[in-house]
Amino acid sequence: MNVGGKHLILDAFECDSTLLNNQDYLEQLLTMAAQNAGMEVVYSYFHPFHPQGVTGMIVLATSHLSIHTWPEERYASLDFYTCGEHDPLSQVDVLLKGLQAKRAVVYSVSRGTTSPQLVMSQGMESFGSPKPDERHGGDEAVRGDKWDQIGRQALLRGKHKLLWDEKSAFQHLQMIEAKDVRMYLDGQLQFSSLDEHIYHEALVHPAFTFVPTPSRVLILGGGDGLALREVLKYPSVKHVDLVDLDPAVLQAAKKSKKLAALNDSSLSDSRVAVHPQDAVDFLAANRTLYPLIIVDFPDPTDETTSSLYTTEFYTLLKRCLADDGVFVCQSASLDDTPIVFWSIGKTIESAGFHTLSYHTIVPSFGDWGFHIGAKTALSWEGRQAQIPCRTLPNPLRDLSRFPSTILAKKPLAIVNSKQHTVLHHLFKQENVYW
Repeated sequence: MNVGGKHLILDAFECDSTLLNNQDYLEQLLTMAAQNAGMEVVYSYFHPFHPQGVTGMIVLATSHLSIHTWPEERYASLDFYTCGEHDPLSQVDVLLKGLQAKRAVVYSVSRGTTSPQLVMSQGMESFGSPKPDERHGGDEAVRGDKWDQIGRQALLRGKHKLLWDEKSAFQHLQMIEAKDVRMYLDGQLQFSSLDEHIYHEALVHPAFTFVPTPSRVLILGGGDGLALREVLKYPSVKHVDLVDLDPAVLQAAKKSKKLAALNDSSLSDSRVAVHPQDAVDFLAANRTLYPLIIVDFPDPTDETTSSLYTTEFYTLLKRCLADDGVFVCQSASLDDTPIVFWSIGKTIESAGFHTLSYHTIVPSFGDWGFHIGAKTALSWEGRQAQIPCRTLPNPLRDLSRFPSTILAKKPLAIVNSKQHTVLHHLFKQENVYW
């Protein structure tokens, strides 16, 4: 019998104290992480302490996953051990982002061997015993995009199927199936089939409450067809223009059986016109007014993507939006880049829009933000999703409540313009991998 095992010890710092005190949320998060890793949950028990704190354990067929929280210190200690073939490392990003941790130290220990090796943090550098300050979260711990790299590498080391692997003129596209289906672009996670519906419901359906019966919709980005899937649920929609820069992504969304099943074959719908071209070029040539525009671009990580979040871009978009229409824009992570989030909103307003801001938690990514823009003032009053949704609250106003720590960053927001394209620099400054 093979007694070898993999043991992760996680110290998570600067977490959301409210989440650390939420017994039900923590149980759901740990259960999801275990199931994501392909492990069988035998039993779970979580116990709240008074006035604060939670301890809990998921008993697995192959061992255990446990947590103990100190909300007053914004700290959580997690222990994840398996003697099976599954790799718990693939779920580190889910756990840390689910706790909204800002810093972490991750130890990985090989078990069942007479020559154990201890590995710590993202660099995976072997060492003997950590220094005392390293046990409590030194600068060597990292997060952000590198967590995506770690998760992808863990998937590729384990049992998996490579559904799509293509280097296009724009990026390296990979779709990997393990216990879920994940798409990576240049090593960065775009979605997990386990929770992508949370993100796409939040992206699409709140905007529809302001224009409940649009006949024509424009989607910029979102070539995977998942936002398109949600749009096509509305019977009033007669035509959708989907614009994505990379034909490889569009091809995968249509030809990959797994992704086509996930997006309900949305790109093959007769109501859809697919445009493999630059969004700026499309808007510049467009002569149609849309009552609803959905902007699902990548984060502003470099100068090229940052240019899609400028005053000039939103001014161009405004020309294509009906007077009584709205648009919605995905606006990055509140956990990692709150100033970038508020800066996107401020830049939208600089183009003459009124805005509403909101957010939701997507376990694979953490707390994620969005902005709705319109030519006239908007209000959340009385807004409820027009079709059944699995994850959105009613009333939708609940999505607009932000933690005080996030609101405190709003005065630091900047306007990103063609003459002053700095959002990608701000993104990198905020998203320092601790």
